[in-house]
Amino acid sequence: MSSPHPTDEQILTALEKSGFLFEQEIATILEGNGFHVETSWSYLDLDTKKSREIDLRAVKTYLHNEEHKIQIFAEILVECKDSSSPFVFLERQKNKRETTTFHPKEYIFPRKTYRKELSANSFREIPAFTHLGLAPSHYYFKYPNKATQFSKIVRKGSDWVANHEGIYDSLFLPIAKAVDASLKSLPGSRNTGEWRIVWLIFPVVVLRDHLMTLTMDGEDKSLTEKGRVTFVRNLDSDTLKGDYLVDFVTSHYLQNYLDNDVGQFVSAIADLSISSPELIRGDKV
Repeated sequence: MSSPHPTDEQILTALEKSGFLFEQEIATILEGNGFHVETSWSYLDLDTKKSREIDLRAVKTYLHNEEHKIQIFAEILVECKDSSSPFVFLERQKNKRETTTFHPKEYIFPRKTYRKELSANSFREIPAFTHLGLAPSHYYFKYPNKATQFSKIVRKGSDWVANHEGIYDSLFLPIAKAVDASLKSLPGSRNTGEWRIVWLIFPVVVLRDHLMTLTMDGEDKSLTEKGRVTFVRNLDSDTLKGDYLVDFVTSHYLQNYLDNDVGQFVSAIADLSISSPELIRGDKV
């Protein structure tokens, strides 16, 4: 006769399968890197007008400069997927726009745009990311290829199949909505009295492992294991507009991501804040 209660081992197995333990593991890594972490962060879904949750929200102050009155914050929005199924992204070379004019909407600066004079009577607005020359310091722009599609490789009977049904809605849309909810909570916070604030949002899907890219070169196909894949997708709905940049990162690569990808980009902005504070503050057009 079976016991009416689960054993400790069965309880632990059930928790591991639920993904809760994986979320706690990722939260611990973020806290170990100086982030203040909220689990099950709730936000308003503007499509349904209902509250929904993202697994983790983590915020860290990277710069608090009293002399120039500049603060830099990084906010990481995380969805955790503890799955044994490989995720494979198809890659191709970026076009000119994606290497020269694309500016991530997830990064907020004291000035949204800067004016570039075209003639005595005309000018155009340049996004802050472009005007400040930040692309060379950002990990997405250092890589010549772009991810165009992704699939989850799952078992179907005796075969393995590439499944994309539902994964955009279950992975990409919720984190894009969380980005917009966070951006909407920031109006007016860039210029608070004497202080100027830079707020950088990094939407991330953390996978246990099995993250790959498939690059096509004529008829040749090359599968490569990756620690991070950055995926940009344009959305156009009643509530979601524009390009959204989401990083897919394995748990094994997460520390590297925090140190080198996020860390080096934020450090470049911090260095610019010290060397040219009037530029970051928006005092210098």
